[in-house]
Amino acid sequence: MQVVDYCLMPPKVISHRGRTSQKNQDNTIHSVQDAINLGIDMVEVDVRRTKDLEIICFHDEHIDGELISNLAYSEILSIDPKVPTLDQILWAAKHKIEIDVELKEEGYENEVISLVLDYLDYEAFIMKSFSRSAVRRIKQFDSKIKTGFLLGESYSLKVYLEILKEAFTGRIFKSEKVDFISPHYKVYEMGLMFKISQKNLPIQLWTVNDSNLLEIAMKRDLHSVVTDIPEEALSIREAIYGS
Repeated sequence: MQVVDYCLMPPKVISHRGRTSQKNQDNTIHSVQDAINLGIDMVEVDVRRTKDLEIICFHDEHIDGELISNLAYSEILSIDPKVPTLDQILWAAKHKIEIDVELKEEGYENEVISLVLDYLDYEAFIMKSFSRSAVRRIKQFDSKIKTGFLLGESYSLKVYLEILKEAFTGRIFKSEKVDFISPHYKVYEMGLMFKISQKNLPIQLWTVNDSNLLEIAMKRDLHSVVTDIPEEALSIREAIYGS
């Protein structure tokens, strides 16, 4: 009989922007509550800062054609009343679900960290960004925070070369002292995941929405998998590892 060598610790399932089958709006209190009710391991939220310095959870740079950074929070609420503050999300999540905080911009890392630590223990959250300087500043502010660097925002030659370099050198992991690397799932298609794993770099894969790819990912030595279909990911993981 063939012995299947799966990873000892199954990957965590992370709900991308709080998305679940309930189809609630991204990055809202309702979406986080759905993830909690469905027993998802962790929920990802995107953070930005408004003109009046409120830290909110919202993915896009613009809302209704206006830059988030040019609008006061009250103006944003007049456009979309469901946009929450990070404070509200953390209150809903405390002691109920882990949080994956993605910083969409630079310059207010300390404010975000202070907010998060008001609610969560270090073991209950991670932080990540596409910005190397943002990740660096998080570590400078508090080295105990688990940080990750995102790779592959768009699939291009530049991104391919960046991931290739990381696979063979682990340079970002070393220079920025990050705790994990978060590449786009198309890295699988590049055939570089194994090489990155050999560098002992914990890997968070995003955003995996294909059942077959989820099954493959769940059998790999990954820290976590970000997905828009977290319930299906949980079912696949349970089928592989048991409850």
